[in-house]
Amino acid sequence: MLTFMMSMLVGGAQSQAGLTACVPGGGKDHFPFCNTSLSLDDRVRDLVARIPDAIKPNLLTARGYGRSVGTEQAIPDLGIPAYYWGHNCLHSSMFSNCTTDGRCSTSFPSGPSFAATFDKSVMQKMAIVIGQETRAGFNMKTWLDNGQEGSGLECWGPVININRDPRWGRNGEGGAEDPYLMGQLGAAWTRGLQEGDGRDPAVTQVAVTLKHYVANSLEGGSKSDGKATRHNVNINLSNYLLADEYFPAFRTAIRDAGAKGVMCSYNAVNGIPVCLSPLMKAARDQWGFKGYVTSDSDSVADAWSQHHYVKTAAEASCLAVKDGGCDIDSGNTYYSSLLAGVAAGNCSMEDVDRAVFNSMRVRFDVGLFDPPTSPYWQLGAKDIGTDTSTALNYEAALKSLVLVANNGGVLPFKKGLHIAVIGPHGNATTEIIQKDTGKICADDHSGRNDFHFDCVKSPFTAISEANSGVTTYTQGCDLFDPSTAGFDEALAAAKAADVVVLGLGISEWVSTPLSQPYLEREAHDRESIDLPEVQQKLATAILALKKPTAAFFLNGGSVAFPGNLLQDAAVIDAFYPGMEGSRALAASILGDENRWGRMPYTVYKADWVNANSIFDHDVTHSRTYRYGADALVPFGAGLSYTKFKLEISSPKSPEGYSLNTDGSSGNLTIVVSATNTGKVAGDVVVQVYLHPMSVPSLTIHPIKTMVAFERVDSVPVGGSAQATFSLSTSSLLLVAENGDRVSAPGQYSLSFEDGSGEIVSHNLALVGQSVIVDPFPIV
Repeated sequence: MLTFMMSMLVGGAQSQAGLTACVPGGGKDHFPFCNTSLSLDDRVRDLVARIPDAIKPNLLTARGYGRSVGTEQAIPDLGIPAYYWGHNCLHSSMFSNCTTDGRCSTSFPSGPSFAATFDKSVMQKMAIVIGQETRAGFNMKTWLDNGQEGSGLECWGPVININRDPRWGRNGEGGAEDPYLMGQLGAAWTRGLQEGDGRDPAVTQVAVTLKHYVANSLEGGSKSDGKATRHNVNINLSNYLLADEYFPAFRTAIRDAGAKGVMCSYNAVNGIPVCLSPLMKAARDQWGFKGYVTSDSDSVADAWSQHHYVKTAAEASCLAVKDGGCDIDSGNTYYSSLLAGVAAGNCSMEDVDRAVFNSMRVRFDVGLFDPPTSPYWQLGAKDIGTDTSTALNYEAALKSLVLVANNGGVLPFKKGLHIAVIGPHGNATTEIIQKDTGKICADDHSGRNDFHFDCVKSPFTAISEANSGVTTYTQGCDLFDPSTAGFDEALAAAKAADVVVLGLGISEWVSTPLSQPYLEREAHDRESIDLPEVQQKLATAILALKKPTAAFFLNGGSVAFPGNLLQDAAVIDAFYPGMEGSRALAASILGDENRWGRMPYTVYKADWVNANSIFDHDVTHSRTYRYGADALVPFGAGLSYTKFKLEISSPKSPEGYSLNTDGSSGNLTIVVSATNTGKVAGDVVVQVYLHPMSVPSLTIHPIKTMVAFERVDSVPVGGSAQATFSLSTSSLLLVAENGDRVSAPGQYSLSFEDGSGEIVSHNLALVGQSVIVDPFPIV
């Protein structure tokens, strides 16, 4: 749920008072649940047994019935303070304020930007910072919206839903279209948020909450959606599609990284609202999930009021805790109706207690029932908006920008030239930031303490500061308004300049009648993936001048880049690059940096929407690169100012590689050498794809699918770097029609690609019988 706070921090002292239970000497530390010598589960069970049944539904209510300030969710008799569930952490600590000395939370680039870095280390480091700032704010009590909202130690994020359709309104929050890449992103964020920098392995820094399980990628709000919204849509999916496309990111983050939280989504799958569906409960058993599940904002109520799956809120509440394993209700449905459902026999208090156990266990994990000796309690104002986090933000922005086209080597521009920055995003500040952000600009001491973006540097400003020559800005046109009244001024500016930088794209922020077909945000899908017509006209007029031109785009989901720009200009997809995005753009355009990312999703042609329904969740219908999408720009693509030559260094095997399907042959370790054959240092991203060539036991499979990737930084001119990949049968699994993940015998090819067209391949045989490695979760 999108919520913004508008208040300013009025204090900054670290404190544990009122935040933890079992305070030594407080008269309430004698209970067994305070005894740290007992096992964690025994402590939680003791606590659950002491909580009166009447107050349990309120403890299972996120974002607080009547808010969590005061004592609404406290248990004074047990010495337990109120706790607020529902702190968003997508690319920043979302409900944050700024400190009295002007430190604000770090606002990193958007979800697609995370994926575009193809850098697991940077992904994890960003999550560490967000977790630290959230923990620091919790310690300060008033930093997170003056203690009124968002003050818990579980982070609702990241969004790891697959980018299956460019029109989805929340693509700016999400990331990639590839299940493996999204799984690695989810795992990196899980480790970063929960483990932090390793300062206290015994305590969870903050608990991740993966969003939104499962198959959530439709908002409603556009003409193409009709009357369907995220609140009432039902998605029919086979076991194959669930296991191949929609489960993997969640499974990886849970099984491999130990995610402690998941959010169930609004939609229904196969006729059952997800928060009431046994899909999550099955995953808990099969994937070893030991955390908590929260509903989206009030998706439990949707089960009866929108989906009409049950007739009453009491039934919905009971089926959510009993069948769906939904522990926390982000809404008031549990508060008002759960005990009525118990009384009616729809579920039992044992079901309710299980939900209390799962949610309370997370509060124990983050140290809220232990003596305040953890180093995490030392985090405070000094740990917010640090120079180190700013440097990381800049690095992430650099590595996320995708150089889509650079015809004739237009870029980089030399410094000292007369540069005309033109276009509706050329001087953007707000639109640089993905919308789900914390407060990032402090009070300017003029009495203004609203949520503003005056401190955000625009691309024009950043280019002006980096360029030693003249830099001018002319808007030329609005994002959406069809008026061309500003064209003459823009053309005059371009004629007077040596080179042109165009700032184009769409927005999550601008909501007007004219913006509706292009507006992407929560609760609103796009109708069109085209660049708004007025911007196309402006670009065409500028290109007609034959001036060297570079265009950068701001967007969450993909925009169909106009053909004339792809052919006659340099094109950069910047997504929503965050607080340091403009500085990264300027440094990249002017050649100070060469750290480009790779495209995290397929960019389709504009008319793709005419032949593909937003309701079609079957990716085997030529959606995504894995199933042969017709791409304007393919997944994984991206250029650099230099060139790399890839070579398989070892093992040398002219006849091809071979692995046994039962895993008995061990791992196959492949070393790929990347040699910089160009004229400048640069990064290389080596992507590894499995191509099933002949697999007789399977009736359906991807055309190609990513199984590994590695980013190598700053390879010098003439230098070589090695990327090492350890592949086993478990990393090469495909999905059978019934949803089982199997090691399937057959002939395959492995390709190693850098995104610019450089590819080396090698044959691979999987030998033996088909082996079921991971059965479809039993529902």
